[in-house]
Amino acid sequence: SPLTRAKVALELLDDETVRQNILEDIDDMERLIADLLESEALNTRHAILRREPMDLGELVQSVIDTDFAEQRSRMDLLLTDERLEGQLDVTRMRLLVRNLVENALRYSPPGGEKLQIRASRSGEHFELRVTDHGDGIPAEHLERVTEPFYRADPARSRATGGIGLGLYLCRLIAEAHGRALQIDSQLGRGTVVTITLSAWTVAGDPGLAPDLQ
Repeated sequence: SPLTRAKVALELLDDETVRQNILEDIDDMERLIADLLESEALNTRHAILRREPMDLGELVQSVIDTDFAEQRSRMDLLLTDERLEGQLDVTRMRLLVRNLVENALRYSPPGGEKLQIRASRSGEHFELRVTDHGDGIPAEHLERVTEPFYRADPARSRATGGIGLGLYLCRLIAEAHGRALQIDSQLGRGTVVTITLSAWTVAGDPGLAPDLQ
């Protein structure tokens, strides 16, 4: 791809600082493109879930160990002893967990109270809950933070805020699995994001999102 070729060309730059800054910009562009393509795929009537047997607790543990090893001390992972086995789209669930944790870490002050990541089951539903203890989200923004490109604080930089697709993708993934995303927040006390998922395939084509059948 053009971005890949640009990365290769950058290796010829002698200035390490300039090279690293440009690589970070290219990484951001690659992620933006991937997120845009994924959001479009999930937002179409032809969206297909690649459901397969999985254990939600094991998947959450894997994402934390793989993507957040250096920040593991900032979180408490709360998993039940019960196996959380169901039929879910593994690739998209990994994206959902990663986005939720990244968002919570972004708004959790370093050295503050640990964020909590809890996975549990109720009947044929899974619940994934991520709690941070940051500044919280003003009430007037709560209904819009899962809209594409919406950011409660537009002045945030790349280091302190994303581009506004993370929670939007999480909502689409939750809805595609037949359930929903809920956000509760209090200023000065933090934010709780709760994802409820249908654990099993639905009637009809097991690959289609429930609202598309």
